[in-house]
Amino acid sequence: MSSKFFAAAASGLAAFAVASGAFAQAAAPLAKAPAAPAAPAITHGAPIANLCVFSAGAVRGTSATGKALDARLKALQTTAESPLAAREKALQTKIDAFNAAAKTPAADINAREKQKADLELEQSALQRDAAHTQMELVATADTAQQTYSTELQPAVISAYQSKQCGVLLERSAVAIFNPAMDITAQIVSALDARGKAGSFQALERTKLTPQQAAQLAAQLQR
Repeated sequence: MSSKFFAAAASGLAAFAVASGAFAQAAAPLAKAPAAPAAPAITHGAPIANLCVFSAGAVRGTSATGKALDARLKALQTTAESPLAAREKALQTKIDAFNAAAKTPAADINAREKQKADLELEQSALQRDAAHTQMELVATADTAQQTYSTELQPAVISAYQSKQCGVLLERSAVAIFNPAMDITAQIVSALDARGKAGSFQALERTKLTPQQAAQLAAQLQR
């Protein structure tokens, strides 16, 4: 009896692995780029009055609030992945045993066919649960990002007003600027002063019904 069906059984969590990568990106958008050569010294002109810049990524990566959010999202991902990985490992062990036994004639063809069908069902259930968990992690990251943005906005406004800015630019959109125009540190201070880091540390995974998970998956595919 052919055992080709199970040849790729170890990829049962392939879709989940892809989603985990996306979730990790949402959880930790500040992955460090490779070190660049030291830049030459720059002599800046005078700061432009009322023109300010900031880095949203640096605020997320250096503030206690942003760090708490990213750490919690990473912890939730680990908690979600662990039982699925354990199930996948156990299933693969069963499949390896089945494939080994399939190389010899079966004493009971019906029993072997039933075993194959049971393994197929188990694999399908694992894939279904992994896909559902994937959507819950995506929903969790989305909700967390919305909450973080709600906290970030007043911090940005506070720093903007305290520095009497007339224009605020994202630092990544500016090639070179006088560091005196950078209000990132002030935004970090204002964000952390809101005292919301603890609330992110208590963030829980968003629970979805199968219908909600399917709707979210459809939205992501558009």
